[in-house]
Amino acid sequence: MTAKAFELKGKTALVTGDSKFWLKPIVTALAEAGADIAVAAGQTHKLEDAVEIAKSTGRKALAVPTDITSGAQVKKAVDRVIGEFGRIDILVNASDVNLFQPFCDIKDTEWDRVMDYNFNSAMHFCRAAGRQMVIQKKGRIINVISGLAERGHANGTAYCVSMGAVLQLTKALALEWALTGVTVNAIGTGWFTENGSAADEAIARYIPAKRYGKPYEIGSLVVYLASDVTDFTTGQFMYVDGGLMAHA
Repeated sequence: MTAKAFELKGKTALVTGDSKFWLKPIVTALAEAGADIAVAAGQTHKLEDAVEIAKSTGRKALAVPTDITSGAQVKKAVDRVIGEFGRIDILVNASDVNLFQPFCDIKDTEWDRVMDYNFNSAMHFCRAAGRQMVIQKKGRIINVISGLAERGHANGTAYCVSMGAVLQLTKALALEWALTGVTVNAIGTGWFTENGSAADEAIARYIPAKRYGKPYEIGSLVVYLASDVTDFTTGQFMYVDGGLMAHA
C-alpha cells in the first residue's frame, strides 16, 4: 500500500469545534492530505485561523460561523457546505468543553452547556451531514472525544457522561449505517497540551509515554479514518493517549 491510498484529493471535509485546540491540527492534516475544508464553529478567530491554514496548502476553504449547539443553525451550515462544494465526504466533530466539579454542585445550566457542546453538537452534525452521506452512499464520520468516555473521573460526571454519550452515538450510528457506505468511528484522546508547563511535567509521570500528547498527533489518525482504506473500519474507538488506557 502506497501513500496515495491515504490521499484525500477531491474530497470535502467539514470540521466542527469550539473551545479546545483541535481545529488547527485536524484542518492541517486533512488539507495536507488533499481535502477541501469547511470549518464550522462559533468562535470567529478560530474559524479564520483554521481557514487560513487550509488555504495555505492550496485547498479550497470555507468558514461557516455556527452556533454548533443549535440544530437549526447546524442544518443551515451543512446545507451551505453542500451548496458550496456539492457534497460532504468527511465530518470531524471536535467540540470539547470541560466541567470538573462535585456532581451535587453542578447547576442545571452548567450541565446543559456541557451536554450541548460535547454531545448535542455532534448529534446535530451527524444527523445533518449523515443524511447527505447516506444519499451519496459514502462518507466518513470521526468523533474526537476523550478516554473519559470509558473511564470515570472524580468530580467529572458531566464531562464523562457527555463523552460516553458521543461514544454510544458513534457505535449506534455505525451499526445503523453499516450497509450505506458511511463509517462512524471515534478517537479517544488522553492528556494533550499546546504549551507545556511545570504542571504538565508533573502530571506526565502518570502517562506510560511520560509526556503529554501534542495536538498535531491527532491528525494522522484522522486522515487514516477519513481515507478510502477504512471501508471496513466502523464503530471503533481508537486511543491516542501515550498508553494511558492500557494500564487504566
